[in-house]
Amino acid sequence: MKEFLGVVAVILGFVSFFPYIRDILKGKTQPHLYTYIIWGIVTALAFFGQYVAGAGPGAWTTGVMEILTLFVLALCFRYGTKDITGFDTVLLVIALVAIIPWFLTKDPTVSIVIATLIDVCAFLPTIRKTLNDADSETLISWVVNLLRHGVAIFALTTFTLATYIYPAALLFMNAVVVSVIVFGKRPTVETSA
Repeated sequence: MKEFLGVVAVILGFVSFFPYIRDILKGKTQPHLYTYIIWGIVTALAFFGQYVAGAGPGAWTTGVMEILTLFVLALCFRYGTKDITGFDTVLLVIALVAIIPWFLTKDPTVSIVIATLIDVCAFLPTIRKTLNDADSETLISWVVNLLRHGVAIFALTTFTLATYIYPAALLFMNAVVVSVIVFGKRPTVETSA
């Protein structure tokens, strides 16, 4: 059953990225470069930490998402948002500096907690950008990712802080982004002539 849920989570990962990538190529979705730089690094670290901690099939989706994240990162250089602020740069620097303790510790739990905190910080530039332009993100992709992280939690073979905190935090953060997209959309007012 855990393997089945692991496969479902991986499939949901691919399903979430198809409309996202389509919308990027159409110019509708504008991913934030700094978010994807951080995620490109941290997702790999989280996957290896989960793997070492015995997450089993619950970590499969993290590994697959690393590959898809790197693909979106490559697209960011051409199609990403130009809405980058000093706040975003500060977050990028903090996240990159915070990777150092990750490398210094030998404890997978401490490593995963640090990686999770960095990953959560990586959401902030995207959330800020989306608050300014709710249409700059693909809602269905974030909703499917929300479901994916929920399934990934149930696919875990071991429930420890090291295996559970990363998908739980991503579940929460995806819910935040979904809320920002849904409630950030401004209603259009039609006027009659």
